[in-house]
Amino acid sequence: MEIILASRSPRRLTLLQSAGLAVEVQPSHIDETPFPGESVNAMVKRLSREKAIACNAPMGRPVIAADTLVAIGKHILGQPRDLRQAKTMLQQLSGTDHQVITGVCVRLNGQILQQQVATRVRFRTVCADEIDIYLTHNDVLDKAGAYAVQGGAASFIESIDGPLDNVIGLPVRTTLDMLSELQSLQANKPD
Repeated sequence: MEIILASRSPRRLTLLQSAGLAVEVQPSHIDETPFPGESVNAMVKRLSREKAIACNAPMGRPVIAADTLVAIGKHILGQPRDLRQAKTMLQQLSGTDHQVITGVCVRLNGQILQQQVATRVRFRTVCADEIDIYLTHNDVLDKAGAYAVQGGAASFIESIDGPLDNVIGLPVRTTLDMLSELQSLQANKPD
């Protein structure tokens, strides 16, 4: 069965294809501005749901949407606007623990399932020169917290507690379980 990925993230596409799914990419374009006082959990839940609903999928085609944010306590780090903001984000992450939280929404024929997955990541202390070199050689403007664990930022990480694929952008096991549950609900639904 082919699923629709409501995201232009090449990392999410690769993760789903590696799990054996046939994927059609159909990015959803929504306003991702945080609401005043919105928690990171509420924000990823809202954004993943809005992305799934905004995707125009034919009946019988599951839609997978996700939103990943990085948080230091209650401070949310989304995608940086520019390299200057990316550098500031990496300086904030240096020597700290932070959470990578992904909201996943799976939609099929009007039914929706949602979950959030959190992974704790600890960065070692990273010097300014290392950050500058990383930013010179890596595209970070489409990455929450301005880093990619699968790229050069792997050397910044001291420890990870939770699913690694969540840090990459999509907790695959959780996503596949939700997809399977929705398909089962649809199969057992009275006509």
